[in-house]
Amino acid sequence: MKRWFLTVDWCSKGKRGIFSNINGNSFSKEIQHTEDEMWEILDAFSMILNPQSIELSEDELKEYHRFYPLAEYSNQYGVVLKS
Repeated sequence: MKRWFLTVDWCSKGKRGIFSNINGNSFSKEIQHTEDEMWEILDAFSMILNPQSIELSEDELKEYHRFYPLAEYSNQYGVVLKS
């Protein structure tokens, strides 16, 4: 089974990861996120985070496990990257 995840690439540095809170909760859903939904979640930081909604399987999701907090969100939200 696949789900759609909100992913970001901070300042387009080529390190796309899943946007998540510090507890590992991500913004996933059964259908692709709209641009409006991504802007609603990320607010003005969407401009520097280059958001995309990406479909991932459970096996693909397991590759993401390294959390990097973002100061823009008081380190309570960040990017989960592949190791």
